Amino acid sequence: MNHFVGEDSLFRKAALYIFAKYIEIPFLKTCYHVLRGKWSWLGRKEMVKKLARVLLAKPFGYLGDTARPIPYDELIRTIDEVDGPIAVGPCRCRMGHRACDHPLETDIVMRSGFHAWTKAFPNDYRQITKEEVKAIVTQCHELGMFHMVFIHCPVNLYNEYAICNCCTCGCVPYIINRDLGQLHYPLIDGYFMAVTDRDRCVGCGECVEVCPFEARKLGEGKAKTAANCFGCGLCRYACPEGAIRMKQLRDPLPPRDEQGRPPHTHKFKLYRQHEPYVEELE
Repeated sequence: MNHFVGEDSLFRKAALYIFAKYIEIPFLKTCYHVLRGKWSWLGRKEMVKKLARVLLAKPFGYLGDTARPIPYDELIRTIDEVDGPIAVGPCRCRMGHRACDHPLETDIVMRSGFHAWTKAFPNDYRQITKEEVKAIVTQCHELGMFHMVFIHCPVNLYNEYAICNCCTCGCVPYIINRDLGQLHYPLIDGYFMAVTDRDRCVGCGECVEVCPFEARKLGEGKAKTAANCFGCGLCRYACPEGAIRMKQLRDPLPPRDEQGRPPHTHKFKLYRQHEPYVEELE
């Protein structure tokens, strides 16, 4: 399997380059306009949605490309662990649909993504330092955006090639997930989940308002995580009382071997429908 999807696979590197050069922006642009833009009248038709789920979203999400949300603090730590050069260029979603006024130069590519995107678009991407990466991420964080790490050929979850700074109005993978469903275009439910300290929570609803996944709700004067928490952490940073913490649910991926290959024992098993939230965590 590593011959086809491993980090050093020539097949995967070629596929990633072709995706970057010829497929990504037309795909994102079309999906946006069908689901939210000028062709949304078409996207509201149930037959169109069924075809999109089966023919586009599901194959793409399970075999081609998906992402995992990650809290800001954890992303800052992760950036320090990235090996190899890093580059930044214009957000591919915003480049495609031109319907969002959030910052444009926020697409951060690394590892095999660095080579694919700098080769495909040498005039659009520039190499930057890790400190510059952190500055971009921090700026987006302060604007209330959430962060996702994208994975190519996600059958082993190791092929992380990009960091995206996302918003609910313009991030097309997020929109596809929300409109077509987690079963058909699965984001990887993050390694963290929001947990509320009920003694400190005053029920102001700030966390409910900022949650991009509708995973927070108010009940009996308190806020709690209802379901579908992807672990992006926006609620934690928005809470004025400091009543929310991010609980780590699973360990990070096991380390690669000396040849840089993921362990064969780590199976592709993290895509699932979310389970109801376990109240005992709170």
